[in-house]
Amino acid sequence: RQKAVRAFLRTHPVFRVISKGAPFELRAAKGLVAERWYLTDTEVNTAAHKLAKATHILLPESWEGSLKATHTYPGILPQAYVPLNSDAWESAKGQVQKQIGLSEGDLVVFHRKLIGGGIHDSSELVNYEQAIRKIEVHFVENKESAAATDGSAWDLPVQATLFDGVLTGSTTLAAEAVVQGVPTLLISKAKRGFLTYLADQSHFFHWNEDDLFDGRFTEMANHWMETMRSIRSSGRTPVIDETREALFELFGQPIS
Repeated sequence: RQKAVRAFLRTHPVFRVISKGAPFELRAAKGLVAERWYLTDTEVNTAAHKLAKATHILLPESWEGSLKATHTYPGILPQAYVPLNSDAWESAKGQVQKQIGLSEGDLVVFHRKLIGGGIHDSSELVNYEQAIRKIEVHFVENKESAAATDGSAWDLPVQATLFDGVLTGSTTLAAEAVVQGVPTLLISKAKRGFLTYLADQSHFFHWNEDDLFDGRFTEMANHWMETMRSIRSSGRTPVIDETREALFELFGQPIS
């Protein structure tokens, strides 16, 4: 990978490389590119942090890891922000319910289960399969293994907006759904700065324990369902995206 990147950079000289959690490109660019920016939101991926030979490290203000920033920005990584089209949401939601054959009052939830094959997520997984069977919603499944095969993982932020809510063990999908105003139940032991940043959102629920068969989890799940019903009538309120403008100030407007 590094040989391929170096060969490309020798024939396509650039002034700046911006890497989102990908360290090998920055290592390859050392000596060839003046500005090598490293962005990440995953505090636990310390191996990648050590591998990156960056001149600039750009982290969210909510960062809780040991990596030291040269620059910061508000919010969370910018790929989480997808412009919300209310008309498209209403149309797609109706189509989903019609296809499934549900009544108008039923709650339809997008569910993505992690398989735990990541370098940092195996210790964070909570086995919630039995517990969620008692939750009175209709789940539409998207497993990590399937998403890796068909490429649908790239569409998850958009897919999340088409349902009443999201239930997942994925911190990334949870954040992507929450910033778009989707009531989200994250079941994971994970600790991330961006989760702390989003913790005060009233439509975000985070269960981080193994025991899902006590009254506290049932209470949280019921509150999550009440929030879905409430937002159905009141409408969603996306989290204000301050990240985009901060990056524009650093790098200028992107050229399409």
